[in-house]
Amino acid sequence: MAEFIDRDDELARLRTLYETDDAELAVVYGRRQIGKTELVLRSLADRDDVVYHQTTQTTASTQLDRFLEDSKTNYPGIADVRQEWDSLLKYLLQQNAIVVLDEFPYLVETNSGLPSLVQHLWDHELTDSSGTLVLTGSSIGMMRDHVLGGSAPLYGRISQTPNGSIELTQLPFDAAMEFVPEYDPETQVFAYGVFGGTPRYLLPVDDSQSLGENITRTLLDPDGPLHDEPETVLQMELDEVNRFFSLLESMASGNRKRNRIAQGAGLESRDTSYYFDRLETLHIIEKHYPVTADPNRSKQTRYRIRDPLFRFWFRYIYGRSGRYELYGADAYTDLIEPGLPDFVSPTFEELCQQSLPVLYSEYDFTRIPGNWWYQSHEIDVVAPTNESTLVVGECRFTTQPVGYGALSDLESDAPRIDWTPPGGGEPTFEYVLFSRSGFKRSLEEAAADRDDLRLVDLPAVVAALSSGS
Repeated sequence: MAEFIDRDDELARLRTLYETDDAELAVVYGRRQIGKTELVLRSLADRDDVVYHQTTQTTASTQLDRFLEDSKTNYPGIADVRQEWDSLLKYLLQQNAIVVLDEFPYLVETNSGLPSLVQHLWDHELTDSSGTLVLTGSSIGMMRDHVLGGSAPLYGRISQTPNGSIELTQLPFDAAMEFVPEYDPETQVFAYGVFGGTPRYLLPVDDSQSLGENITRTLLDPDGPLHDEPETVLQMELDEVNRFFSLLESMASGNRKRNRIAQGAGLESRDTSYYFDRLETLHIIEKHYPVTADPNRSKQTRYRIRDPLFRFWFRYIYGRSGRYELYGADAYTDLIEPGLPDFVSPTFEELCQQSLPVLYSEYDFTRIPGNWWYQSHEIDVVAPTNESTLVVGECRFTTQPVGYGALSDLESDAPRIDWTPPGGGEPTFEYVLFSRSGFKRSLEEAAADRDDLRLVDLPAVVAALSSGS
């Protein structure tokens, strides 16, 4: 299965649950196309104690009939059981079967009482069972309402050792790049900045073609496999999509602060709380804080769309299809390529941050490396250590070599960071500059003479991410 890459921890957790002596409930959730079905099927390979049911949007009676047929393959005795969900599930789990209900929300749409039925089974009927029930779902909203949320019927029933609540998110850079191994490091960074780490978004990418050809074929073409993907996903989760889409378009254009996002969407900031909360709950957007700040107290909140492909879609495709048809074969070259480095730059910044544990393996970082900002001052890379050292850096994703001025600015801004070493006193600084296009001689000479300065080019960032996997 070419699309099954990484996910070793999740695979091990599922297989461990299958082998315990108790009844186990596992939940695998995440956006569509993220790889839930592939993970579950791989975990079940070569087993004959499985009932796998792929649910669809159909009637309640059809769902039940199809589940019964799926069950008969390995458990023919189920034909003699009363054909109701509680009886069928109880029978299978008492036979110690592994029962998978893939896309559980579709079942709940036609049988709203099903989560409570499963709750009753778990609380009263399965004391002698070692069966496993696996529920998957792409609708994060429905999974929270019926399974994961504090008021959900199944809350507290999910297995804890190991944790049976498995949220699948994007693959990390090194795993994602296994889909495009023929691309050079720079093109891989561009590809990750556009397609992200969702397996099904990477599958259509052909690394024998240029990035522009792939973007044109998969995203710009109205018949492309990814052309409508973000809209399809969001329509599953959201009502009143116009305001949500306006806010997401504003974020994709570069607005990060809440009031700026609202202004860019043509909305009053005071009227947007529901929309921001909903988008965050559904894991469509995420909050960012300065790396040294306390998220519970900081007022320096920024927002961003989580998925690179969604950011790309709202930046370049949403509401613009007619322009690409007008430009025809030149659409990518004229309308996208000139601004793509600026669009991908934040992704390069994240990759630089993620590379620090390998590049500075001599330190233990007390927080996940991130960025820092205050008023008009901003630093791309900040990483506190468990010593007196604070690693600070700048990232440049331009076609020009980085000059000495970048170091001067970094040295000027670093003392403004509000961080005190664990042992007290003043911090010492390690400076690092990251560049897509190399460094000017003045910087190279400075780095040769100094122990507190490192220069890291793009291939070195990619190599660090690969070696750290």
